[in-house]
Amino acid sequence: MRIGGVQRSAGYAGIAFLIAGLLSTLLTWPPPQPAAPAADIAAYLATRHLPWMISAWLAFPGVAFFLWFLVQLNVCLRLAPGAAEDGLPAYMLGAGVVASVLILVVALIETVLGSRPVGEIAPSSLATLWDFLNGGDAVFLMPVAIMLFAAAHSAGRHASMPIWAVLWGYLAAVGCAVGASSIFFRVGFLEIGGLGVLLVGGVPFAIWIVMASIVLIRGPKATAARV
Repeated sequence: MRIGGVQRSAGYAGIAFLIAGLLSTLLTWPPPQPAAPAADIAAYLATRHLPWMISAWLAFPGVAFFLWFLVQLNVCLRLAPGAAEDGLPAYMLGAGVVASVLILVVALIETVLGSRPVGEIAPSSLATLWDFLNGGDAVFLMPVAIMLFAAAHSAGRHASMPIWAVLWGYLAAVGCAVGASSIFFRVGFLEIGGLGVLLVGGVPFAIWIVMASIVLIRGPKATAARV
């Protein structure tokens, strides 16, 4: 069975994942600061209920697109001679599945925050849930860094992706690792859940998704392979 068309659909799925993520971010932007008092968080949620819930729901199609992208990227990487034996494509896929679970966990926290009037949530509970939400963004970058490294290393070893995608994959992995270190900061550029984390980790990750999607859409070297 020819798999070129299937992998091209996964490339488009990667782009669709980014669109879902961008819409989710824009719907809730700008959120209160990570260390904002509970009163500010409550006021924000009270005025943004519908966009907030739509943002949470977008995790559903987003994860669906992301998983399809990951499965077919795994296939693409495994097509290179020797790639299946070293386990790196499977390592990439496993880390990506963990990242998908964390996306759904963050969406669950968003749903809990928006499921009842904020006045019924105790200020301490509201602040704790907000910390969970911001912490989830940082923890999400941990498996993403592993996924990026595994994909870049596999592609680099077996020449299954262009060198520009390989090098950017390594760079994006470092950026995500730095972004994940935001768990140590409550203030400053790398404060947990802050804009700096998005710029250092999220943006390089998104650019790599675009690069990998282009590779899948164009078709890998072994597009005509039969399985």
